[in-house]
Parts: sequence; structure tokens; C-alpha cells
Amino acid sequence: MTAPTIPTLSSHQLSLALDLLDMREMAPKEVLRQLDEFAASGEFSQAQAKALRVLVKTLDDAHAARVLRASCDGDDEESMDLLRHRTTHEARVAYLR
Repeated sequence: MTAPTIPTLSSHQLSLALDLLDMREMAPKEVLRQLDEFAASGEFSQAQAKALRVLVKTLDDAHAARVLRASCDGDDEESMDLLRHRTTHEARVAYLR
């Protein structure tokens, strides 16, 4: 399966997406419910929510991190710092598993 392309995410949206990815193994149905709720409230556009749904359901952590990195606005330092911090943590957790 080809990785989805997510329309550009703000740092706030990126933080929400990373939180959803963190929860997906423990509560996959709740993650999808929250994603739908975020889309309904306007936190994510329909296109973003659709791409994130594919990301949550099908990609492993390494692929998900690459897709999210591609969705960041390279000029938004807050997003890039958040992604660096959170994906470094994920890499450590994956290594320990």
C-alpha cells in the first residue's frame, strides 16, 4: 500500500495526530472515534482526516513518522521541533520492544 499524503498540518494538528498514533495500539477504535470527532469539529479537514485514518490503520511507526514529517510546513519551527522530539521518543520505545 502506498503511504498517504497528508495536507499540511499546523503544529497543533501535528500534536493531535501524534497523540492519536500513540494511542492506536491500546485503543484503536477510540482513536478512530476521536479522529472523526476532530474532523467534525474542524480540527482536521476531511482530506486530512481521511489520510490520517489510513495512517492510523495501516502504517507502522517508522512509516507514520515519515508521512507526518512530509506533512509539516518546513518553515514552521514549532512543528519540526515537536516532530523531532516525539519521533525520537518513538524510536527509543520501538527499540526497547
